[in-house]
Amino acid sequence: MRKRSFFTGFVFVLFIGLFFTGCASNYHVFDKSIPEENLSIIKIPGELSVVKFDDTNVKWHTSFWGLYVNPDEYIVTVKIPAGEHTLIVNYLSEVNHGSYKEITKANGIEVKYDFQPGITYKLSSRMVGYNKIAVIVEKN
Repeated sequence: MRKRSFFTGFVFVLFIGLFFTGCASNYHVFDKSIPEENLSIIKIPGELSVVKFDDTNVKWHTSFWGLYVNPDEYIVTVKIPAGEHTLIVNYLSEVNHGSYKEITKANGIEVKYDFQPGITYKLSSRMVGYNKIAVIVEKN
């Protein structure tokens, strides 16, 4: 009996460690050679994923192994160089209505913005028409 409870506790501690390791990976620095005072911060909610930063392919999105992620929680944080940049963003929303699931997708949304140093921004999505999504950059 003692071995079984030890094993159960070990698995629990291992799961918690892996979970927090996954959370820690949701923080990115695009270019570590840029001084801190020349960086801007972007917070990305769960329904958005940034797939391109200027001409560089990136993967800035959540990865929570299928756990429920509240889209209002900004869970990916990225430090980028200040200045004018172009982001390519994908959108995915899944709403469960019991008997059916409503899925809204939009890929390749282009966002151009002039990011100021030392300021934190958040990306958010807006429905701007029937199945049309816009991505907005707001100061946090």
